[in-house]
Amino acid sequence: MRRVVHVVKIRLTVALAAALLVVGMASAAENDVLYWMVNGSTALQRDDGTMTTVQAFLGESADSSFAARVRVTGGDITGDTFLRLYDGDGVAYEGDLGVDFGKTDAGYWGAGVPDGNRSPSGDYSAGTPEYSFIVEIGNVVWNAAGDDGTWTTVATSSASTYSSLASFIIPLGDIKPSGMVAWNPSQFHAVPEPTSGLLALIGGAVLALRRKRRTKGA
Repeated sequence: MRRVVHVVKIRLTVALAAALLVVGMASAAENDVLYWMVNGSTALQRDDGTMTTVQAFLGESADSSFAARVRVTGGDITGDTFLRLYDGDGVAYEGDLGVDFGKTDAGYWGAGVPDGNRSPSGDYSAGTPEYSFIVEIGNVVWNAAGDDGTWTTVATSSASTYSSLASFIIPLGDIKPSGMVAWNPSQFHAVPEPTSGLLALIGGAVLALRRKRRTKGA
């Protein structure tokens, strides 16, 4: 009888230890951050199939206000979701308007280059289907006050799953490990601008809708 009780106690202890381990791993994952950046020399494919670099592609536009952000997909996500960003004081802010591209005094050009961006990623460590991340480059038009803006996506990377980015994920409190590199997607694809035919089709649909509303109101 004593032996049975002893075995039961061992099993309960093992089960409790396993449960605590899972909880501990989950808590640790919640504090994880994705270390990432976008380098200006990264390859970019235009919508006509020709290749260039991110910096050259953005330089083709008269508007130089560009930024990069990380979109989250998969799991139970149904709407637009973006990773937040930590500022220099370790305070997280919304990442929907991304990190500006710019040139520092040291001569670097990119979004997060050379120190990298840190974005809270632990909330997406487990999900079905698995969460994935896409880096988007966008043109940001700021309001007069400079405290808000509108985003238009001009290029995107391919989706990368959380597990495939494990080497770029670090605990929040850690200083960047020596020799660690940031996730810098190897290639971007330009988002085609609406063609004149598509714009005409949209315009026709809007006009037809307006006529329908007028007819109902008559």
